[in-house]
Amino acid sequence: MEIVVARRAGFCFGVKRAIKTAYDTAARARGPVASLGPLIHNPQVVAQLRELGVHPAETLGEVQGESLIIRSHGVPESVIHEARSAGLDVVDATCPFVKKAQEHARRLHREGYRVVIVGDRRHPEVRGLCSYAGPDVLVAASPRDLEAAGRLRRVGLVAQTTVTLE
Repeated sequence: MEIVVARRAGFCFGVKRAIKTAYDTAARARGPVASLGPLIHNPQVVAQLRELGVHPAETLGEVQGESLIIRSHGVPESVIHEARSAGLDVVDATCPFVKKAQEHARRLHREGYRVVIVGDRRHPEVRGLCSYAGPDVLVAASPRDLEAAGRLRRVGLVAQTTVTLE
C-alpha cells in the first residue's frame, strides 16, 4: 500500500486560532466553558476540548458556567447580544475570514443591496451570515436556487468561506 501525504494538510489558520482560543479560555476559566455548537468540524478535537472542560451547547439555555466561546463559523448577531445580556463572558473565536464576510454582508445591506449568500443554508456559517445580510437575504447553493427569485436588482454577493471557486 502506498500512502501519499498531501502537500498541504491540517487546519486552516482560522481553525488553529479557534482551538488556541478554546485552550486559553479553558485554562483561565473559573468553571465550565461552553462553545455554541462544536467549535470546529472535527470530533477528535471536540472530544479533547471536552476533556479540558469545554462542552458544546446547542442553545444558550444549555450553557453552564460563565464563559461562552463563539465557534469558528460564527453565530447570528443576536446570539452574541443575548449571551452578553445573560451575563456570559463571550469569547469570540470566529474565523477572521468569516468575520470579514459578516462585515461585507452588513455593509452591502446597509448600502441598499439585496444580499445573496452563496453557500449551504444549513451550514452554521451561512445561518450566522444571514443575520448580517438583512431580512431579504437570499441563499443560493446553485444557480437554480436563484431562478425562483426572478430578476434581481442591486445585488451584493457574499460566499460561505468554505465554498470552492467552482
